[in-house]
Amino acid sequence: MCLDFVNTIDLTGTPKERDLLADYSAFIDWSLARGTMSPAAGEKLRLLAHARPSDAANVQADALALRSAIRLLAETAQANGDLSPLLPLINTYLAYLTFPPRLLQKIRGSGETTYDLPGQNLAEPLWPVLWTLSTLLVSDDLSRLGTCHAQDCRAIFIDHTNNRSRIWCASDLCGNRERVRRAYRARQVKGTSPKNR
Repeated sequence: MCLDFVNTIDLTGTPKERDLLADYSAFIDWSLARGTMSPAAGEKLRLLAHARPSDAANVQADALALRSAIRLLAETAQANGDLSPLLPLINTYLAYLTFPPRLLQKIRGSGETTYDLPGQNLAEPLWPVLWTLSTLLVSDDLSRLGTCHAQDCRAIFIDHTNNRSRIWCASDLCGNRERVRRAYRARQVKGTSPKNR
């Protein structure tokens, strides 16, 4: 989940860049879509944000700073770098966490669950991100992080292949786009070769 949070910027660094966390309301929308809170909690937080816009803006700024910190941490881990300089900032966020709440069933009989967040603290959308981040940092998955090789994509993922050969965030999306792009380039090169002039 914390990696999905990092990947909320689409087409990073391009003219088509799109931030799925453009404001606090968008953060609630993402949380609901990701299934980290119930609609009732989301509605309570929207009302609270409307009543306390400056506080909501501060949480939003914290969210964006945390997102950048997690990306830097993930990229450092991939390079086998030293994570210790990054941990004090992460620990600052973790210090505000409560214990994980109980789980709720989303739809009766579906088997899907969500956190039973109370909808009383504007920082609640950050909590599931931090819970999963702390789990990632102490797991073997930290050594399996990868970054998508596709052009215009910097999505972070966990590579669970046996030989750690995964290069796309999603083979049916970025993988297909890259295969089409490479085939097009190959046709262009072939079309401009001396034999075809």
